[in-house]
Amino acid sequence: MSHRLAALGLALLILCTGCRPKQSAEPVAVDFMCEFRAQYNDLTATGTLTRRTAGTLLLEFSEPETLNGLSAEWDGEKVTLKYLGLSYDVDPHKLPENALGEGLLSAFDTALRGEGERQEEDGKVTVNGFSGNAAYTYVYDATSGAPLSLSIPSIPLTVTFSNLQTQ
Repeated sequence: MSHRLAALGLALLILCTGCRPKQSAEPVAVDFMCEFRAQYNDLTATGTLTRRTAGTLLLEFSEPETLNGLSAEWDGEKVTLKYLGLSYDVDPHKLPENALGEGLLSAFDTALRGEGERQEEDGKVTVNGFSGNAAYTYVYDATSGAPLSLSIPSIPLTVTFSNLQTQ
């Protein structure tokens, strides 16, 4: 009798575990590298994005040709622009709050902290939040947590991400 009761208990446990709603993955917000494609007004730029920790970001541009070789690195205190062997430090407070880098930083940091309004649909999680005074929409894959896109309509800026590599 006790074997039957134990088997029944195990069967109920398995059934109840399968009934729980599936939790979506946490967004990959640090220790990753991926490719990006940004659209800002009439400018389309592509390159590589690297994010090691919260508050940091490295963008290395490959297109258009006029930006090929340019990199911009946020280290939490300053932004360093590098191009053709030249390096220039910029106070991040002097950059527009909702520029590409600041928008990306804010979206990734918001996702890391679990802030923003979230909605899951069709295997994607959409996070609606604010960067400075501008609203943004950040989308990541519900299964892997990989970033998919970021949109800041007021700039207007749209960024798509691909080829995620975690570190």
